[in-house]
Amino acid sequence: MQVVYFFISLGLKLIYYPCCLFKVKNNKITFLSRQSNKPSIDFKYIKNGLLKKNPHLEIVFLCKRLDSKKQIFEYFIFTIKSIYHIATSKICIIDSYSITSILPKRKGTKVIQIWHALGAIKKFSYQTLDTEYGRSKKMAKMLKMHKGYDLIITTSDKTTEYFRQAFNYDKDIFYKTGLPRIDYLLNEQTKIRKNIFKKYPELKNKKVILYAPTFRKDKTDVNKLIKQIDFNKYNLIIKGHFNQEIKVNNKKVYTCLDVSAMDLLTVADYLITDYSAIALEAMVLNKKVFYYLYDYQQYQKSNGLNVDLKKELPSLCFDKPNELIKHLEKNYPWAEYRRYYDKYLENVEGNSTAKIVDKIIDWSCDEVEKA
Repeated sequence: MQVVYFFISLGLKLIYYPCCLFKVKNNKITFLSRQSNKPSIDFKYIKNGLLKKNPHLEIVFLCKRLDSKKQIFEYFIFTIKSIYHIATSKICIIDSYSITSILPKRKGTKVIQIWHALGAIKKFSYQTLDTEYGRSKKMAKMLKMHKGYDLIITTSDKTTEYFRQAFNYDKDIFYKTGLPRIDYLLNEQTKIRKNIFKKYPELKNKKVILYAPTFRKDKTDVNKLIKQIDFNKYNLIIKGHFNQEIKVNNKKVYTCLDVSAMDLLTVADYLITDYSAIALEAMVLNKKVFYYLYDYQQYQKSNGLNVDLKKELPSLCFDKPNELIKHLEKNYPWAEYRRYYDKYLENVEGNSTAKIVDKIIDWSCDEVEKA
């Protein structure tokens, strides 16, 4: 496998160097993502903010997932296109691992990592090398994993500490602003909620439980939780991680395939999750969050956790679904919740986008100019 990655890396560079014969466009900003096939809310908000500051900017979106072997040729063509735009852009903005790390950066080009999660509850990247869920150290070195960043967006001092370990950077490269999705949730929640109720008017009739677990290599067992739901009292929506579809064979359960888990937070009365950063997005909206941690010990060993949820939020963590459901209507421990909120969400003022945009413009004011 290492030999394969060596030749892939070499091939990417052989495509890249001829592209470097083209000039870097001082007004060009390229967004790259492997998370989805369309721009995220974070990307869209940054783009709109940048164009308000400078309408002469050239914005390029390159977003594509590789979900099956059948897409390899199509993805190869997409990669060639990406390499050209990376080579000719003044700024590249990414939200995951990107080939920008493999390619030698041209003079004056900047790379900004905004990542795709508000926090780092579970360990990832350099924190998980040579583990079941992580890459090997040799592969990380060969792929130059997360190398070449000039700025990394984070949410709080505590999150920065975990991101430093995961990305392998010193503290001075981090910019503590929060992600644009915070602005989206705060500013658009009424509109989002209205649109969802228009699609699913029956959700208005009962309290809504949203169950959104993190990605697991093994299939997520949702049946034990489903059995505990009183469907006369609650509507249950189950949303899997974007890298893992959860199949539900119960007509009473909603999956809302045309609505994102983040948007569904606006209609949820309760969020049940585990190690997913969606809990922090729910907290932006002051939603009641509960943690269903049936595999806590196993997950700590296999993947590892930055945040000891049972220590930080003992009143909100449950191993058994019946105990969790019983607590939905009990007095909620808001003081405990708030301590956690303040620790991991320092920037929820609705101006995260403006801070990021101002940083990009100020940081490269002599480089990103009118075409």
